[in-house]
Amino acid sequence: MHLPPPGRASLRRRIAAVGAVLVVAFAASSVYDVWRSYRQSLDATNQELTTLSRALAEQAARGFQSVDLVMRDTASWYAASGGAVPSDFARQRLAEHASGLPVLGIAVGDAQGVPRYSWFSSRLPAQDVADPARFIPWRDAGAALDIRASLASAVDQRAYFVLSRGVERYGRFSGTVNALIDLDDFQQFYRAIGAGVGDRIMLLRDDGLLLASQPPSAEAMGKSFRPLAARRAQAGEPARLVVSTYDQVPRFIAASTVRGYPFVIAVTRDESAALAPWSEQTVHVAVRTLALSLIGALLIAALLRQLARVEAAEAGNARLEAQLRQSQKMEAMGTFAGGIAHDFNNILGAILGYGELAQKNLPEGGVVRRYLDHVVQAGARGKGLVERILAFSRSGLGERTPVHMQSAVEETLELLAASLPAHVRLETKLDADDAAVSGDPTQLHQVIMNLCTNAVEALERRGVLRVVLDRVTLPERRSLSHGILAAGVYVRLAVSDTGSGIPPAVLERMFDPFFTTKAVGKGTGLGLSLVHGTVADLGGAVDVATQAGAGTTFTVWLPAAGDTAKPAPDAAREVPRGRGETVMVVDDERSLVALAEETLAELGYEPAGFDSSVAALEAFRAEPQRFDLVLTDETMPDLTGVELAR
Repeated sequence: MHLPPPGRASLRRRIAAVGAVLVVAFAASSVYDVWRSYRQSLDATNQELTTLSRALAEQAARGFQSVDLVMRDTASWYAASGGAVPSDFARQRLAEHASGLPVLGIAVGDAQGVPRYSWFSSRLPAQDVADPARFIPWRDAGAALDIRASLASAVDQRAYFVLSRGVERYGRFSGTVNALIDLDDFQQFYRAIGAGVGDRIMLLRDDGLLLASQPPSAEAMGKSFRPLAARRAQAGEPARLVVSTYDQVPRFIAASTVRGYPFVIAVTRDESAALAPWSEQTVHVAVRTLALSLIGALLIAALLRQLARVEAAEAGNARLEAQLRQSQKMEAMGTFAGGIAHDFNNILGAILGYGELAQKNLPEGGVVRRYLDHVVQAGARGKGLVERILAFSRSGLGERTPVHMQSAVEETLELLAASLPAHVRLETKLDADDAAVSGDPTQLHQVIMNLCTNAVEALERRGVLRVVLDRVTLPERRSLSHGILAAGVYVRLAVSDTGSGIPPAVLERMFDPFFTTKAVGKGTGLGLSLVHGTVADLGGAVDVATQAGAGTTFTVWLPAAGDTAKPAPDAAREVPRGRGETVMVVDDERSLVALAEETLAELGYEPAGFDSSVAALEAFRAEPQRFDLVLTDETMPDLTGVELAR
């Protein structure tokens, strides 16, 4: 019996060890990716909740300030008049003051708490205002702002609370001005923000009493959440993960104090909702890691098995082949490894090929499409592993929506007309009415613009650019120059020029990516490639007709998706203008600073641009009274925008 050549068993052990290390390293890399994704999810949640709570707190502060300003003005008016004005006049004045504010009523009482003047919104039931004295809290002295407990409507349980401010006349307390704040306005505002699944926005008194909530929670209204109100965000403090004492659900919570008022805005997000994308990604990473590790293990096992077979075969041959076997050892390993890799590569080719075909027939964003994307990604990783083995063996060798096509063409031609050369005449015939195409509006605009731009460039001398749009019904299958159409209803766009036509050599390659006949720097060769790709992706086809010296016509056929209403034009609005206010602009991109300076100057402001946050800070410290506003970028060297603002 002949033993295998010395070192053959050691070689197998080394191959097995290297393979095991590669599998473990890949698994460790996947674990690290999962951990990093988890930290990124936490950071994103923290930043989003903290920013939202602070923004809502600032919005609430501005609202309360507006109400407080009206109360101060009313107090001054009441003190000056001494209460000697007609009730109708006073009611009208109070109504004018409350216009546009979240106020259900304003009541003025004298020093004894007797109602003198009042105005109440029609939104407040008559039963609630039958006794105005209930809205005039007694004050014993001073003119400071007082916030009383929330009240509830006797009719529809509408929630509100009372802001009170004392009135002083000749240095003595002479009454109160009281505003009824409508909590339903806050509820509607938070509803308009559109909190996501698992999100909640809450307005609380600083002692934890819940005043408003979105989504609404009738069972929680009026209850105290003192620990929640206590978690107020400080400068730089992130949201926190806590277990709710109300329903025992773990949530991320960010809370901010309403500046100058005893209220707190809290924004929460269920932990399960915040980490849902990460959890889904973790499952996909685990599946991918398991699949690729299994592929690697199978390849290594197959290689080792082949080596074992070689050893068994070699053990049975004439001693005369010993030296030959030794000299051909590495070559044999490469040959067998290459054979295995070649066969496996064929299998992977089928997996990837059919996977990509399936991808093209599945819409973006679906669960099955997402799973299939990960399968293809895993297959691509496996293909990379096979390619490395082959190298060894050779020893170094976007959401679709209905788009109103006629409007899209009209908008594009309007943009094109502004830059149309004087020697080009534009002719149009748009008869598609309200025909719609299911696709991405931006991509369709690009298709139209690319075809028209190419046609204009083909008109080196005087000529005509003609654009025709209509709706056509094909009774049967039709073959075009670049695609085949099934029977059905189509929106047809034809763009023609009277140029010199397209040469045959160019006609064959014009849809190839990066193919261009323009000079270097004049074109990318992606225009017609984008047209062809977009049209094909939408289930349409392109037909090209050209004649030397007579011009070219590109006809795009897109499947019609019924009718859709013409989009309403944007309402024109006047841009607010400045009055010489100085605006500091900070951005490390000098070109962006220059653009902002020009824009602000045209709007009537005095811009002061800086491309260094450190230089901007020094300028501000030197003359803080010079600047009315600071407009800063966030990501900059030295100081970020947040650090500069702080």
